[in-house]
Amino acid sequence: MTSDPTPQPLHRRDIDGLRAVAVLAIVAYHAFPRWVPGGFVGVDVFFVISGFLITGIIARSRDEGRFSYLGFYLRRARRIVPAYLVVLTAIAALSLWLLLPLRLTWVGATLATAGLFLANFGFTISFGYFAPVLQQNPMLHLWSLGVEEQFYLVWPLLLALLSLGALRRARFGIAAGLLVVSLAGAQWLTTHDGAVWSFFLLPPRAWEFLAGGLLALAPGFAPRGPVSANLSAAAGLALIVGSVALLSDAMPFPGLSAVPACLGAALVLWSGTGRGPAATALLRSPPLVGVGLISYSLYLWHWPALIFAKEYAQRDLKPWEIVAVVALSAALAVATWRFVEQPWRRRATPRRGRALVLTLLPLLIFVALGAALFVSKGLPMRLAPSARQAADIENTDINPRRMECFTVGTPFKPNGCRYGAAADARDYDVLIWGDSHADAATPGAVDWAKARGWSLREAALGGCPPLVNARAVEAKFGELKGCRESKGQVLGEIAANPKLKLIILAARWALYNGDLPYYDTGNPHLRMLDARVAGDRVYPLDEALAGTLDAIAATGTKARVVVLGPVPELTFAPSYCVAVARHLRRAETGCWDAPAALPLARARPAEAKIAKALATRPEVGVFYPSRRLCTATSCIAELNHRLLYFDDDHLSASGSRMLVPGWLDAALSAPAPAPAPAPAQARPSYGLPPPPR
Repeated sequence: MTSDPTPQPLHRRDIDGLRAVAVLAIVAYHAFPRWVPGGFVGVDVFFVISGFLITGIIARSRDEGRFSYLGFYLRRARRIVPAYLVVLTAIAALSLWLLLPLRLTWVGATLATAGLFLANFGFTISFGYFAPVLQQNPMLHLWSLGVEEQFYLVWPLLLALLSLGALRRARFGIAAGLLVVSLAGAQWLTTHDGAVWSFFLLPPRAWEFLAGGLLALAPGFAPRGPVSANLSAAAGLALIVGSVALLSDAMPFPGLSAVPACLGAALVLWSGTGRGPAATALLRSPPLVGVGLISYSLYLWHWPALIFAKEYAQRDLKPWEIVAVVALSAALAVATWRFVEQPWRRRATPRRGRALVLTLLPLLIFVALGAALFVSKGLPMRLAPSARQAADIENTDINPRRMECFTVGTPFKPNGCRYGAAADARDYDVLIWGDSHADAATPGAVDWAKARGWSLREAALGGCPPLVNARAVEAKFGELKGCRESKGQVLGEIAANPKLKLIILAARWALYNGDLPYYDTGNPHLRMLDARVAGDRVYPLDEALAGTLDAIAATGTKARVVVLGPVPELTFAPSYCVAVARHLRRAETGCWDAPAALPLARARPAEAKIAKALATRPEVGVFYPSRRLCTATSCIAELNHRLLYFDDDHLSASGSRMLVPGWLDAALSAPAPAPAPAPAQARPSYGLPPPPR
């Protein structure tokens, strides 16, 4: 990050060390999130440092009558832009070489916003159910640079106003009031379905900068002696380390949960206002000071290095590979600091206006390039036809009526989404009800119904399980809109349809059963809460499913119910893996199956809960897909020369048509058996056809 080390009256090595702590926490979190679950608070520590240093620079200069906006912004530009341009160039080049069109399209959009330091706005606007996974964007970390630069634009102007006349005497109090307002707004947004705004935008983050800025606005407020300085430093470091160890991305953040880390950073900064206390001796040590000096470049390099390494490997990196990538990032950071950052900051500036324009002008190249990548939809012609065909499976081999029938954030459509019946038909033979996994299973269910001369109705809402009295709540974004209304609508249709013969419940059951082990970082954490009671009572999957079956029975329907258990969730997207393999002219065999350990560890607990709910309901059919798709060691991703998935966890239309009819037949042919571990057996020897010439 860019907390400016512009010379102060006395250069503080402890601040360099605090930068090192912050950047190491961030890098460790991105490299090994399970080991350092709260390392993301390093960004908050950087914000506090930036607020302290920048406010001190501006306030002192204004009070002494020597502040220059042009000089200030030129120093900021020379501090930030040169290394930023180098890293953006590397990201653009690697993206053009390695990324497939859909992902390159959205990287292009980010590149355009990053060229204007507006990446945080781009992520706020683009976040959504259909948006590409943010965690796979090599520029995701640039959101914080956007927030910082926006602070640097606004705060000097506001501080200039607060330095005029009588306002100067109230400057500290007004800044403290702004801090309280910003923190209150951040907390309100975080707890009222606005965490995306709270996380990415400046106003809810401004209090973190102001936490450091208040220290700079009270220069006479310093520790009275070594005891208070040491206690302050020790307490501050403990708060930062505690936040790194105890927070996680499943918790609502930012807001009050960010206070300990920010308070800790402020205490460390305050402790060193006079002579450096013994408690910060480690921060002033040469190794940490050295890391602090390269912290900005290390922050810029580490995230794209990790992302592109994983993209190239098309699998999770092994621990030693992660360490190697981080070491490479550190080497690039040292080189960037030595040969880019330092020379640019030392250059003479006889014409500051011209120097500022020339420093900022190259950013427009990335705005134009990013816009071109977005408009051209990722330059698909870069790829060979065989790679394009595989890359496009997530658009071509899906439920043909997905865009019409699968809804997000709005209740189910009362009309339409009928197969084998008129769009406005009030009755139908088969209902498939659930979330996006139900939509993915629909093509096979349609084929199965058509073979019997039956009509089918699809009712699929993203993130909304077919569990009547359950609220699926995401920690950061709240409850999905339209979900409750849709459940009532479906029960009403069931009650009003005497023709109904079969109800299929299909969902991403593991997501609603605690979602562990959690290895899909692009997926939100969900909690299942009981909608029948006030408060946040967790609603176990078995209870929720049993309650739903009771609610269906209470409608008086004679239809039989079938539960399709969890589809094994792979650790990669086979279609993307195959496309990359063809693009890089590598063997595709590694894309045809996945190690079974994580998919089964994720599926088995949900299967056990489903079995528990059905233990006293032999009339309800059930099928567990992991029994057909997985052995004890691997889960297949292709069959009969066709990929079974269009991403890492949804069946492709081809997979659905090959698998779901047999699953339904098996579920209806016998009483529901209890789930058991899959027997070890050889993997079927199916392969993909050779690429077309």
